[in-house]
Amino acid sequence: MTWTVDEVPDASTGEPVDGLSTPPAPPADGAPPPAPTATRTVPSVPGPRSPDTGPDEDDPDETELLEGESAEAEGTDPPPATFSVEYSSGQVAGVVYGGLHQHFDRVRDYHELTEQHVRNLLGTFVEPGYRQTDGERLVSAEATGLLLRHGGAVLVGAAGTGRRTAALRLLDGTGRTLREIRSFDPARDEQLSITALPMHPEVAYLLELPERAEQVHPGFARDLAAYVEALADLGSYVVVTVTEEVWGQLTPASEGLVLRVGVPPASMVLDAQLRRLLPDLDLAWLAGTPTVAGLLVTATPAEAVRLARLANDILGTFARSYRQDLHGPDQPAAKDLVEALVSAFRNWEAELHTWFGQHPAPRPRLFLVAAAVLAGSAPGRVLRAAELLGNRLGDNPPPGLGEAGVRTLLDEVGAELDPAGRVRFRRPRYGDAVLDFVITDRTEEFERELWRWVARLPIDGTRVDRTVAVGIAELVLRTALRRRSPEILALVTAAWARRPELRVPLVEILELGALSPEIGAAIRRRLYRWAVAQRNHPSVLATVARVCGGGFADFYVEQALVRLGQLARWGQSEVDEAVLAALSSIWRRPVLRTAVLLRLARWLAGPPGPRVALAGRALELLGQPPAVGVPDQLVDPVPDSPTGRVPDDRVDRVLATVGHEPPEVVEAVGTAIGRATVVGTDIPVGIVVLLRRWCDAAAGDAPRTGLVTRLLAHGVATGPAAGRRVARIRGLLHDWQPPAMDHERPERAALREHLVRELHRVDVSLTRHPQPQRWSTNGTV
Repeated sequence: MTWTVDEVPDASTGEPVDGLSTPPAPPADGAPPPAPTATRTVPSVPGPRSPDTGPDEDDPDETELLEGESAEAEGTDPPPATFSVEYSSGQVAGVVYGGLHQHFDRVRDYHELTEQHVRNLLGTFVEPGYRQTDGERLVSAEATGLLLRHGGAVLVGAAGTGRRTAALRLLDGTGRTLREIRSFDPARDEQLSITALPMHPEVAYLLELPERAEQVHPGFARDLAAYVEALADLGSYVVVTVTEEVWGQLTPASEGLVLRVGVPPASMVLDAQLRRLLPDLDLAWLAGTPTVAGLLVTATPAEAVRLARLANDILGTFARSYRQDLHGPDQPAAKDLVEALVSAFRNWEAELHTWFGQHPAPRPRLFLVAAAVLAGSAPGRVLRAAELLGNRLGDNPPPGLGEAGVRTLLDEVGAELDPAGRVRFRRPRYGDAVLDFVITDRTEEFERELWRWVARLPIDGTRVDRTVAVGIAELVLRTALRRRSPEILALVTAAWARRPELRVPLVEILELGALSPEIGAAIRRRLYRWAVAQRNHPSVLATVARVCGGGFADFYVEQALVRLGQLARWGQSEVDEAVLAALSSIWRRPVLRTAVLLRLARWLAGPPGPRVALAGRALELLGQPPAVGVPDQLVDPVPDSPTGRVPDDRVDRVLATVGHEPPEVVEAVGTAIGRATVVGTDIPVGIVVLLRRWCDAAAGDAPRTGLVTRLLAHGVATGPAAGRRVARIRGLLHDWQPPAMDHERPERAALREHLVRELHRVDVSLTRHPQPQRWSTNGTV
């Protein structure tokens, strides 16, 4: 869906909005159901908005969030945010609540390739699943044998053909640990190249190429053979999935295994899925019924899977005794199943078209849409929401006894109350079908008004109903994924970003959208664009930071840190606080600490500005020892310490982490700190505090003395102005331990003299043998 700046409504015109009272146009006979997404070019239809339902004046402009592009600029330098790191052994990143659990589990399984997830997927695999370039079909055992012989394969196939499942079937046959490659960031106009791909021993890699050829380096196909050969030396394998269009535009590889997905008959996929979902029923006859067989003629494997899931949902509404009466197509229950299945597969299009034709009045239409959004809520809440929608659209008649009440409306829209007194539709997935129908049948401005109304439903004056918020969040995410429409999340972000009570569900749906296979790339691009463009909306920037600090970083840590780096440039206290909180959250995950250290080192080595100061503060905050004596799991015993361990209250977490890192990380951190000492008129406060704490930990401790010496030596040995860096660090050391106090603390005096001596030695060496400049000043994030 494409929305442009020209389509922003002008509420001052007073023209009526294209609302539910407009009768829908009938579809052509035999026309397929509307596509999940739609692109229209229509004039905007502005209309009145009542004060109690419109967006707040301070809310971010929706068009800015939808477009998200503007020139980058350094922020000013306001007072720093007040933030402290709180360590909690019970805190876990990425915890979600309510109906979003299922989405979180789904995206985590998708990216982590958990064993159970892979087993479930492979249980749906249908042979023969592959074709060679000459057209010969292969079963999985034959294709796996080719992969083992070649070390890698390219698997070509369109979306919806089961390409990912076929790739996992190949990789599973290698007996190696399965991993997904996620090193590509399309938001930064990068091109995926072979040099960016990982290489670890005994791993089977899955790499899905982007959907546009311009996002892939032209030499990718040519260089793939060398990458496969390098992996073979490590006992590893790779399968690359790609569409036919993209593969055809890349430079052909001179050698290597190229297979195509052998799309199985949809009837076989349906049968396999039904056996998995409904093992207690024999539904082998279903694919052979004339109506279902007609659907399967042009169905992709993905559509056959959807058909099986719909059958499972429909049978869930059958009584147990009626459900067991499914031995053949002639049984009454079987006929009911087929009829409902075909309608549900077509998104209840015919039924909704008939219903709208028979119900031209606004009130039942408003109630239908409200019930679709608030299914599972009390009927009074649904009716109130319908009236609010009518106010927004200008479709509401005055309330009174002359209008239909809840009982009549429930019957009119095909809904009922469940035993708990909550509204539910009698037809499976009918609410989703209703939303799809009204969205695709009306203008884009109507859809915007619809989602503005949806976003306001949890807000009652100054109070937020958290139960409604969780349900709305799940609906918004589910609809955005089903329709592949990231714009829906952007509209909700505009309404929810400034409200603390809605912060958690907003962050969760953005995070889940960013990780989803349906709209993940689009949401990750939007997060980047918001980070570089939304300077005037700190609430949106802080939301981006919170997303980056959550489960998003578990799978895309480099992309999360890149976006945090853009946020750090603005120098706004609210945003800085959110960035520091995000860095703290990522830092709590030991496997991600190296990435955090290297990224903060790059910020420190950048040009003067708010980001340099924030990087110094981040290192100081992340390095703070536990406040209540809770040992850090990365602080190992120090052999040369008198007690075998530096006391917990003296352990700097950054220093302890750097001590476990390879030499190149130690050099990067030391170089960045040295650069930061001369980037401005004074050493950043965070770096001063950090270095003083490092010296506290190193005094009288030989191993930490050696580590601090190496760090500071790197700090003065790389880049220009080595003498100035030596002078500033020497001044810091004398402030830390004044010579007049040496008799009271001889171990601190000894450390100061040792470090000054070593820095002088490095400085003299550089004067006699100048080294080439190695640090970057271009500010690359």
